[in-house]
Amino acid sequence: MRATARYLALRNSLEKGEVSFGVGGLLLFEAAEVDARQVGYSVAPDGSSLCGGSGRWRPTWIVIGYETACGDPLFIDTSDPALPVFTAVHGEGMWNPVKIAVSAETFLESMKEFARIAVGRSNPVEQDQNPLSDDERNEFLARVTALNEGQIEAEFWDVLLTC
Repeated sequence: MRATARYLALRNSLEKGEVSFGVGGLLLFEAAEVDARQVGYSVAPDGSSLCGGSGRWRPTWIVIGYETACGDPLFIDTSDPALPVFTAVHGEGMWNPVKIAVSAETFLESMKEFARIAVGRSNPVEQDQNPLSDDERNEFLARVTALNEGQIEAEFWDVLLTC
C-alpha cells in the first residue's frame, strides 16, 4: 500500500522512536515490525479479520505505536492521503478514535517537540527535580497546535505532560 510505504519511510527517518516523560510517553514501532504489530487490532492471532461494523477496527487503520502509560494505540488512517494520526482508549469494547495529528509528518514533528520538552524529565525522579512550568507547557501546546494548523484539540498532548 502506497500510504503505508510513505509512513514507513517517514518512520525510518526518525532518529528516536521512543520518548519517555515521567511515567508515560510515546513509543513508535520500528518500520520492520509494523505489520506484525497489527495482531489484536486489525487481525486476530489466527489471522482472521477483526475489522468491520460500527465501533470496530477499520481496515484502513494501521497501528504505528502506543502511548506508554496506558498502552492506548497510535494509528494512521490510510484512507486519507495525509495519513492523519489517531489514538483510542483500548479495552472499552469499541474504538472511538481521537485525531492527534493532521498528518504523519505533523505527528512526527509534534513528537520531536515532545522529545525536546522531555529532556531531563524522562522518569518520575527527573520530572520531580525538573518540573514543567506553566509557560513551558503552554509553549509546547501552542507549537503542537500551530503544527496542526489549529485543526486538532491538543488535549492528548496536554495529558502526556501530566503523566
